[in-house]
Amino acid sequence: MPDLFIKRLNRGQGKELILYSQKDNDYKVFEGLPPVSGNQTHLRFHPTRFEWVGYSTTRQNRTFLPDAHDCPLCPMSDNKEPSDIPVDQYEVAIFTNRFSSFQLSENKAPSLEIETNQATGTCDVISYSANHNDEFSKLSTERVELIIQALSNRTRELYGNSKIEYILPFENKGKEIGVTLDHPHGQIYSFGHIPEIIKKQAIVQQSNPLKKYLGNIPKELILKKNSSAISFVPRWARYPFEIWVVPSRRVSNIFELSDTEQHDLAELMLEASKKLDGVFNSSMPYTLAWQLSPKGFEDSHHFHVCFQPIRRSKTKLKYLAGVEQITGFFLVDLPPERSARILRGEEKPDE
Repeated sequence: MPDLFIKRLNRGQGKELILYSQKDNDYKVFEGLPPVSGNQTHLRFHPTRFEWVGYSTTRQNRTFLPDAHDCPLCPMSDNKEPSDIPVDQYEVAIFTNRFSSFQLSENKAPSLEIETNQATGTCDVISYSANHNDEFSKLSTERVELIIQALSNRTRELYGNSKIEYILPFENKGKEIGVTLDHPHGQIYSFGHIPEIIKKQAIVQQSNPLKKYLGNIPKELILKKNSSAISFVPRWARYPFEIWVVPSRRVSNIFELSDTEQHDLAELMLEASKKLDGVFNSSMPYTLAWQLSPKGFEDSHHFHVCFQPIRRSKTKLKYLAGVEQITGFFLVDLPPERSARILRGEEKPDE
């Protein structure tokens, strides 16, 4: 595993920038973008779905698809074009989202006729590269390893906070998926509560169905295996070309992976992203979830990574239909077995 160097910069008002690199860089530091003030966040309880809904007053005005020269994730060369990453160069950076939906500090919830609560947690942004035109599939294996090291380091820190119950690193890729910044990046949300669907998944995993399935994945669904992980199209895929990457050894969180397991995970994730872009020879829009264990389920949860693409043909996207949005019951256009053949290059996709 490559060396890991970490530099932390205090941005004021509880905001922090953490720089991760494989060499000991000497950074030139600028002032950067100022914190956003006046954000009011809270939770309201949905009485029929039995889950919390979050509200954040600053999200409405967050940065939306700026030109490259105004990108808040690009490094700075002077003080004329401020950035959220105010250094002259970097490899991987994690910083506090200025438009955070959660706060660790006390944030009073309004008193209403329904149950309300503080929106406890954190929202970080992780930038994969200083290069504005990069994307995950264009990165080197070493850079993906560094991303995994950065996520391991940051999620371990967050997991040690007694206010945090669940952590979700994720990526939204592509304008079709609704990204607001073109720069290659992901996010890390840490929750002061466990979302209901995550709690349900964690309870189901207490009988360890994923571990049982891993030893018996049909060959027609496997994309690649290496010494400690496997990538495959799940038989239960809800999205076209959905890919799971799973360590062979059950670990509950990314920071429990060994150096070899981190390398193997990076290798399979990078290849999966390339396969997705190769389906239509264009950048595949997707959501990417790093499924970590909620607190209290560490003894049974099996950490895994899930790519959920939304392009089902060269000209069609997978939109969630009304029945899917209302009930959560998915209707799938493309059988997983065919998705796997297309991803392996054995069959052509639909036009």
